[in-house]
Amino acid sequence: MSIELVLIPVGIAVAQSVGSMIEKHKQGGNTYKIQTVMKRQHLLQKAIEQYGCNVHEINQQNYQTEIGDIKIYFQQNEHDIFEAVFDESVEQQDALEFLENLHSEYKYLIQQETYKKLIQQASQKGLELESEEVQQDRSILLTFNVNTIGR
Repeated sequence: MSIELVLIPVGIAVAQSVGSMIEKHKQGGNTYKIQTVMKRQHLLQKAIEQYGCNVHEINQQNYQTEIGDIKIYFQQNEHDIFEAVFDESVEQQDALEFLENLHSEYKYLIQQETYKKLIQQASQKGLELESEEVQQDRSILLTFNVNTIGR
């Protein structure tokens, strides 16, 4: 008997429309924020770095990054979800495109974490990896043999 698992780098589904994600943030009227779906601090930091940006940790819940001369702040809200704060000079479409690319990298990192945990725990649960195939969309198809353990 075998089991097939597909690890898809979707990770988190965004159920809100783009319009409801954008909220004007009044810090002197010069910024706006966009809620992300990212919660894990270490993965956000790594995703930003893999996107090619430097990350400056302001404190445990706040980060700053720069693309050229544009500064972007990430702050955790009361639900521990990061929000990106952009200067109003940044077009919202450009901000959304940046965040979409960052989300893709973040979800890929979640997939990699899940993959590592699954591979580590599989043998303990009586599963033997039969095959592994990376798909074009970066999803991973794993096929496990279920070992029958005598009782």
